[in-house]
Order: sequence, then C-alpha cells, then structure tokens
Amino acid sequence: MSKTTEEGGEDALPDDRTLSRVELQLALLLRRAERAGAIRAGHTPALERSGYLLLQALTTQGPLGINALAVRQGLDASTVTRQVVSLERAGFARRDRDPDDGRAVLVEATPAGEAQLERERTRRIAMYDRILSDWSPFERALLAELLERLNQDMDAFRRDPDD
Repeated sequence: MSKTTEEGGEDALPDDRTLSRVELQLALLLRRAERAGAIRAGHTPALERSGYLLLQALTTQGPLGINALAVRQGLDASTVTRQVVSLERAGFARRDRDPDDGRAVLVEATPAGEAQLERERTRRIAMYDRILSDWSPFERALLAELLERLNQDMDAFRRDPDD
C-alpha cells in the first residue's frame, strides 16, 4: 500500500483532516447501510449481514469447510461456526462430511438458502438503485471501483504481519 499517490508524489499525502473525514464517513456509512436495509425491508431482514456474506461465498465458491470460510470472511472459525449454525437453523445451509476426508465437514447452501440470498440481493440492489438514483453511471461505477479497492486494501492490511 503506497503512501503517495501516482499523481502528486509526497505532496499528495492526505492530511489528518482528510483521514478524519474518511474515518467518520465510513462509520456513518456502515451504520446507515444497516439501518436503511432494515427500514426498507419493514422488518429485520431474514439474512443478517454475516449470513448474507457466508451464503454469497458458498453459492459462488461451492461447499467450503469452516476454516476456509473463516479465512475468506476474515473471522475466527468459532465465529463462523456460530453463524453456520444460525444458517442451518433457518434452513439456509447444511453441513456434511467431506467425501475426500471423512474427518472434515463441508458447509453448503441449501436451495432455500440460495433463494433467500437471491431475494435479499435483489432487495438490496433495488435499495441502492433508489439511493443512487441521482448518480450518473460513471459515478456509480467509480463508487463500485473505489469500494472494491478499499476492501482489497483492508484485507491486505489485515493480513500484513508487520502492522
């Protein structure tokens, strides 16, 4: 992660005020995104954010073990286990023995989980379509690109043993 920008070299380093704005706006964004989702749904969503992200990983990457899910989510395996149990109780996921290693367990999304994930994704996309209705296609694409970059940099920061 570079401390300078490509355009401005050392003079382009963000000052404390800019970083303070970034920190505050991210905190506000996270809180408002959760509240907006619950309010627009008219109730607490059937899939909390943790379950949504786990089902997303399971449907895009296939059955995974608890440890693989934990690594992908940046969480402790015990936390992921609790989240998987919650998904199982809702009928959205199931655990089975790994056919290649009978000692290991694989988690997979159920058809009900896949359907619920799609309903939740559709609802969330519609909500952001409404929120971003005054944004140009360029602005929407730029936001998506910058959020992807921020998430990648946050993952790299989390994995960096020097920090």
